[in-house]
Amino acid sequence: MKDNLKHAESRLPELLKLIEISTASTEKTKSTSLRDKSGPKAATVKPTTTRPPKYSSPMGSPRTAPRDTRNKPDPRSKSNPLGRQAKLPTEEEAKKVSKLKNIDSSHAKLILDEVVEKGKCVTFDDIGGMMNAKQVLHEIVILPALRPELFTGLRAPVRGLLLFGPPGNGKTLLAKAVASEANAVFFNITAATLTSKYIGEGEKLVRAMFAVARELQPAVIFIDEIDSLLCERKENEHEAVRRLKTEFLTAFDGVISDPDERVLIMGATNRPWELDDAALRRLVKRIHVPLPDDSTRIEILKNLMKKQSKVSISVSDYKSISGLTAGYSGSDLTQLAKDAALMPIREYKAEELRSISADKIRGVSKQDFISAMKTIRPSVSTKNLNQFKEWNSTFGCQ
Repeated sequence: MKDNLKHAESRLPELLKLIEISTASTEKTKSTSLRDKSGPKAATVKPTTTRPPKYSSPMGSPRTAPRDTRNKPDPRSKSNPLGRQAKLPTEEEAKKVSKLKNIDSSHAKLILDEVVEKGKCVTFDDIGGMMNAKQVLHEIVILPALRPELFTGLRAPVRGLLLFGPPGNGKTLLAKAVASEANAVFFNITAATLTSKYIGEGEKLVRAMFAVARELQPAVIFIDEIDSLLCERKENEHEAVRRLKTEFLTAFDGVISDPDERVLIMGATNRPWELDDAALRRLVKRIHVPLPDDSTRIEILKNLMKKQSKVSISVSDYKSISGLTAGYSGSDLTQLAKDAALMPIREYKAEELRSISADKIRGVSKQDFISAMKTIRPSVSTKNLNQFKEWNSTFGCQ
């Protein structure tokens, strides 16, 4: 045993030397192979562009995978609550907008997507009552666009209009009529158009909105529920919201604004007392859109019944129904008429309606409205009406 240990110890230096020689030869072989592949000069690594992966569509044809937009601003939808398709900018307008000073072309494109296309939709004749609001809109929107040479100097139209009143009385309907009849570019702006999850984007969108409107003037910027954007500034509100309001008020009527430009800001709200004082100062014309009176309710009911083929309601019946519906808004009257029109259908069973002829269905009568009033009730409370009257007496245009 001792002899074996002595023999191993004597062979140990020789084994270590063999291991060092083997390791050195292996490293030399690797360096030689790399030098042969790279050549006499060091190889330059060229940047390679990675193409997006391809995947098979459900139809089997390969197409490029969609981009990851999780960290990018959401694109604005072209749908709009006024019921029209967004107007595609012409080539000349696109060139003008893309070269606006200090305005990002992508922001300008988002604002152009909110332009309402002109076409046959709603006219002022389709709206019952509201003669005061119609007259003001003709003076500051329709006539100046048709005869701009008459409205200059002190006769220049105001640049701010506020429609306020109980919900469901035609404020947005008036905006639809302006979009149809005004010879001006009509922008339908909401809070979603001007707000963004990125800090600073909202102010840039506001600046782009006014820049595009000035470039395409005469223009009308309609903001429904304007109190959501220009409510009273408070100490505890978010900094981004405060900066957006400040940018809006500055661009509306500040150092960079031009008093002769033909850009009208048209706002609608159900809560005018929540607006900021600076916004009220800029919205010079403040028009109250109240509940329809007796004659207006008769006009609304007649316009609604024109859509029905069979109507058994006389002039005296319209007056009687109008007296019974005191306190109903325009929207309430529309729902009441729809429910009354269903009364003749409800007289038949489901099996009979599958085979009955449309000529055998009787016309809508006064009694149908009285029956419908049991389920369709007024939606505006007396407390809110008094609040609107008090605010109108203080700040409104009588």
